[in-house]
Amino acid sequence: MPKKILTDLGDLAGKKVLVRVDFNVPLDKKTGAVKNDRRIRGALPTIQALLKAGASVVAMSHLGRPDKATAEERVNLTMDKVAARLGELLGQPVAKAGTDVVGPDVTAVVAALKPGQVVLLENLRFDPREQKNDGEFAAAIAALGDAYVNDAFGTCHNDNDATMVAVPAALKAAGKPRAVGLLVAKELEIIEGLMTAPKHPVLAIMGGAKVSDKIAFINALLLKVDHLLIGGKMAYTFLKSQGIDVGSTRVAAEELDAAKPLLGYIGGKITLPVDYLAAKSDDLSTTKLFDGNIDAGYEGVDIGPKTLALFSKKIQDSGTVIWNGPVGWFEQAAFSVGTKGVAAAMAASSAVTVVGGGETAEAVEQFGYDAKMTHVSTGGGAFLAYVEGKKFQSLAQIDDK
Repeated sequence: MPKKILTDLGDLAGKKVLVRVDFNVPLDKKTGAVKNDRRIRGALPTIQALLKAGASVVAMSHLGRPDKATAEERVNLTMDKVAARLGELLGQPVAKAGTDVVGPDVTAVVAALKPGQVVLLENLRFDPREQKNDGEFAAAIAALGDAYVNDAFGTCHNDNDATMVAVPAALKAAGKPRAVGLLVAKELEIIEGLMTAPKHPVLAIMGGAKVSDKIAFINALLLKVDHLLIGGKMAYTFLKSQGIDVGSTRVAAEELDAAKPLLGYIGGKITLPVDYLAAKSDDLSTTKLFDGNIDAGYEGVDIGPKTLALFSKKIQDSGTVIWNGPVGWFEQAAFSVGTKGVAAAMAASSAVTVVGGGETAEAVEQFGYDAKMTHVSTGGGAFLAYVEGKKFQSLAQIDDK
């Protein structure tokens, strides 16, 4: 059933709205500065709409993994610099509500909020109760607001996060409204359209490292798409399964096992690279193209020119293209040709083009093609899970229309 969106919340003038955002942005390891603000920019339309409606906004997000960080690293995981960047993008000051996630100081700051103002709570994961769906913690946050908006598609699949599940549940118990933000509404509309009424032929492109991590996603795609192209490190798993020597490219036994059920599709619904760039394991500056067995001491790092031409033609002939996972080690300029070429082919096509978040979204933006895609998802894991058909507890908490 359709979920309520911002316009279904009624009169928000003078109301304090809790907005769960996904500001889990990449940071500079030394300075803690925001390296890429794409996720912050993605939340701006929702925040701006709420402010225009006369509300004040209490934004909240997690950032990184504080539980696995050193004391020095943890300092850089505060939300101070994220709040500063959000303020720059909004064109108005954004304060952090306090040094704790909840407590008397935070309550006082939020109580003093005036319409049109924004505060950001401290990194939610600084409080271990966030990832335990803790009811007491959720009640403390829920008490801060008059309404709740989920605009954090990238964390919609995190069913144990209190601010995704227990907080909106607490607002429901208090009779307060809950809706999805503009970003989440757009994500759901795009993905549901892909799964129910796509423009054919539908082409999927899969990359990344592990078949085992994406086996459910691949199986879901095979039921929906007309063709699937596989690149990235996972391609070498399939090549090795066919008896091709992949040199020093590491392929774990469990990956081979995960690939076995899909081998019957190869040459039919699934196309693998026909050539590939490999680099010497002990000297990455030494590279060589292969179209069969890879020499010992070399490991695959990118698709080759013949494969890129093949993939580009498939993209050109498609009505819809869904891409998740880079097809090479794109962070290294010398090994980025394939990933950049796929992005360029999608940008030049007349197809509906959807990029499935995560590293793929970063790559598309890095190469300057993000604005030329139909949609670039803000959620890597959430995108995969939603396409697989998983039900999100976070969305179940949102009021139905």
